[in-house]
Amino acid sequence: MSSYVIGDVQGCFDELMLLLKTIKFRKHKDKLIFCGDLVNRGGKSLKVLRWVYQHRNQCQVTLGNHDLSLLAQYYVPKFRKSRNLEFKKIFKAKDCELLMNWLCSQKLLLNLKKYNSLVVHAGIYPKWTKQRAIKEAQRLEEKLLMDRVKFFKNMYGAKPNHWKPSLKGRDRTRFVINSFTRMRFLYKNLGLNFKAKGGVEDFPKLTPWFRISERVKIKPLIIYGHWSALGLNYQENTLCIDTGKVWSGKLTAVKLKKSGLKAKHIYQV
Repeated sequence: MSSYVIGDVQGCFDELMLLLKTIKFRKHKDKLIFCGDLVNRGGKSLKVLRWVYQHRNQCQVTLGNHDLSLLAQYYVPKFRKSRNLEFKKIFKAKDCELLMNWLCSQKLLLNLKKYNSLVVHAGIYPKWTKQRAIKEAQRLEEKLLMDRVKFFKNMYGAKPNHWKPSLKGRDRTRFVINSFTRMRFLYKNLGLNFKAKGGVEDFPKLTPWFRISERVKIKPLIIYGHWSALGLNYQENTLCIDTGKVWSGKLTAVKLKKSGLKAKHIYQV
């Protein structure tokens, strides 16, 4: 049995199928872990959702910001945008409710002990320990299942952008969600910046979350996506695998090994 982590698919169904052919995916033996953003922009988001759901016994998913946006628009209709044709197609599908219920049950963080790895969509806030990150993820995963409408009504917003253990209620929820699904750069005071979306060299006054000097050392490899401008990037015990297929880049899969990451374990189409 082999396990693979796949970067942001974003509705690129045909490319996903090609990637699975490239890694010689065995439906009843291998495992797939998606690091978020299954949907949006690629044109075939409904097909992606249906395929992953159909193979849910072989798949694990961490929620990305686009996945959460889809869920928010489903459970809170006033958030829907008429120009998003992919989401409209999903909402009209006969199996929409089934797919949304399933998507809501997915994770914000996956702790892959066997491979000494953590999988998230955007990253882990630099001041969090591994235990803190796991605890915050589990708390929100439970909260999401308790009251979906309330959860998504309060999800949006860029504040607070500083972490405090004393944060409560919607402020804590929003900060944790933003850290796991939207984080890229931080200010010098460790506040989250949500406007900068380019490469590291484009914003010299900001620091990527994984380069923060005060970052708590986490032994497991952190595998994440979300940052297509960064591309395939392995440093500071973190690995970005969002290689921007939806932006004419590539779709990436990493074969997990107990022995550690090697170039031969990376597949792209």
